[in-house]
Amino acid sequence: MKRLVIVAFMALIAMIGTAAAYTPDIWDAAGNGPVNGDLTLKPGDSVTLSYRMQSIGSVEQGMVLPYTSQVSVFSGPGSASDITITTPANVTVPNADSYTDISAITISIDAAAPAGTIYRVSIGAGPVTIESEIDSASRYVNSEIPEFPTVALPLAAIIGIAFFMQRRKEE
Repeated sequence: MKRLVIVAFMALIAMIGTAAAYTPDIWDAAGNGPVNGDLTLKPGDSVTLSYRMQSIGSVEQGMVLPYTSQVSVFSGPGSASDITITTPANVTVPNADSYTDISAITISIDAAAPAGTIYRVSIGAGPVTIESEIDSASRYVNSEIPEFPTVALPLAAIIGIAFFMQRRKEE
């Protein structure tokens, strides 16, 4: 039993080493700093970003890797087809520990996309395999909600609760 646990542990470590190729991230258009948090776009807007590869292993150096992208709806009434991701076909990994593909990514949201939808956008570089999920960077894209409902609905709810509590107090 003990030998089986040790063999399973060693196999797990070996698989992690082969799957964790490089650490990707999404940076701004100029290639500065990671884009932290969610992106908020109005329907019809687009944003240009850069793809940053760090901790590039000797195996990947000099390789030509295809870009991959995936969009899914996290919440809201929209559909994945509301978001368009444009990338070059491939990225050539340099013989270096890190590389930033400047302004390589454009994320656009359709002008007819419903407001209030949150999309999950994943962008990666590498073969489409089970391991490539480790080689992708994800961000959430929020379809901006108009100002009035954002302010008016919570305010109306608070006033309604206040009236309800006052009425119960009087009874």
